[in-house]
Amino acid sequence: MNPWTLSVLLLLAGPLGADPGWHVEYPDSFCVVEGSTATIPCSFTHPAGLRVGRVVWCPNLQFCQRLAANVYDSKIVRADRKFRYLGDLVRNCTLKIIKTVKRDTARYRFHFETNGDGYTGPKGVIVNVTNGEDVKVRSSVTDNVVKEGGQVTLTCTSACSFHRLDVHWYRNGHALSETGPALHLSNLTNDDTGNYTCSLDSSGQKTSAPWSLVVVEDEGRFDWRLTVSVVVKVLLAVFLLLLAGLVYAKRSAPGPEHEIIYSEVVG
Repeated sequence: MNPWTLSVLLLLAGPLGADPGWHVEYPDSFCVVEGSTATIPCSFTHPAGLRVGRVVWCPNLQFCQRLAANVYDSKIVRADRKFRYLGDLVRNCTLKIIKTVKRDTARYRFHFETNGDGYTGPKGVIVNVTNGEDVKVRSSVTDNVVKEGGQVTLTCTSACSFHRLDVHWYRNGHALSETGPALHLSNLTNDDTGNYTCSLDSSGQKTSAPWSLVVVEDEGRFDWRLTVSVVVKVLLAVFLLLLAGLVYAKRSAPGPEHEIIYSEVVG
């Protein structure tokens, strides 16, 4: 075996005769919609007793050795924050890609170096960035009309499978605080009525067609707020009637002057 082939095998499999604990785990491939922000889940292991000092992500390279081609290198401070490392130097090697574009399509590999040796995850993960897919809102209910107190789950979908994408939700064009592929609405009230849309990034460039939700009153549902309101109004009406009766009675009662006149007539 020539020295070059041996070097390749060492980089792929870890140091010669080393513990088989050298490993990088990430999905085989997935696609993301252009303009969205995606996260590549990743984890790594190495033999016990070693300490990681450097982590690297690179596209379309077998061993992540060309510094200029690396999209992330923990030893280099880059002004471009498009590729963000969400992992650590222990086990997590997750990478986030901000606002993907077509040229981000590549096979990405993770490489780490310890105080003993280095290792590159050989298979890598293929990221396909596509455009033109329709982003849609799907509902857990078949009817857009839901009774008060009910619940509905809205899901943001596209032709691509979602791998921890940043999904933003809107009602009548106003951003909601909830994020993620699924929006759970429970204990519905009339305030939840509106047109719901989802977007794959905060800019709203990839926004779905609206899905309309109408929340109607449930006639068979006990509304304690309405009951309290009715009771208060009835008590107020009774109080006003009693007050009016007292005022009328006071005005109708004979005063001192009437008593004197009556006494003089009798006398």
